Amino acid sequence: MKIVAVHSSPRPNNLSHTRVLLSAVRDYLHSRRPDWEFEAIALWGRRVSVCDGNGRCFRTDGCVFDDDAEQIIEQMLDADGVILASPNYCANVNSTMMTFVERTTRLSHRRLLTGKGALALSTSASPFESTHAADYLRRVLGSYGASVVDACNVGSPMIVFDYGDSEHGRMMRRHVDDFIDAVADPRRHLPDESFGIDVRQQLRDNPEFARRLFRSDATYFAEAERRGTTAHGTHQ
Repeated sequence: MKIVAVHSSPRPNNLSHTRVLLSAVRDYLHSRRPDWEFEAIALWGRRVSVCDGNGRCFRTDGCVFDDDAEQIIEQMLDADGVILASPNYCANVNSTMMTFVERTTRLSHRRLLTGKGALALSTSASPFESTHAADYLRRVLGSYGASVVDACNVGSPMIVFDYGDSEHGRMMRRHVDDFIDAVADPRRHLPDESFGIDVRQQLRDNPEFARRLFRSDATYFAEAERRGTTAHGTHQ
């Protein structure tokens, strides 16, 4: 199994709560599933253009911008499990993560992460458990169609990085255990909360109206079915 963790912390190494949390997640994951691959992808410093709403991603399943976002999206599509992680900035994800999420709209329209396990993580430097960022990322992953487990937020002072036998450590391990189960058996963790419209379902329930409203998506799904593949390219 291949796990891809995309994070948006601007801080390096042990100065970053988010990087430290992901390191703890990786180590525990490898203790449970030593043969699973784990790759952390830092958004900070990568070339991710701001979405301008041109709509090309719906017409061609690609983007007019040739930058690092497209490569990262492909890595998410190739993975068996996806983690999104961000620090809390003003009670939400930071602008680096938001810019990337806005570039992934076609993943939501077409539920392209269906069949993959997912986990949303957030951190803050304060001891207050502000879950807004992790909750938002959970809804994002659910909108992708992923089998996302409960969101995990860790709030602690800057000097606290204890993921051993501590409250934070036990909480992290519970969430990673659920994530491992979701990767292994996605049907057990279907998202119960999301946002946006499930276009494929709308095409089933209201075909005439939906085909007019979502012409590009209808063409995309029809072509995928003609090729005998799912929306993200795997054979049915």
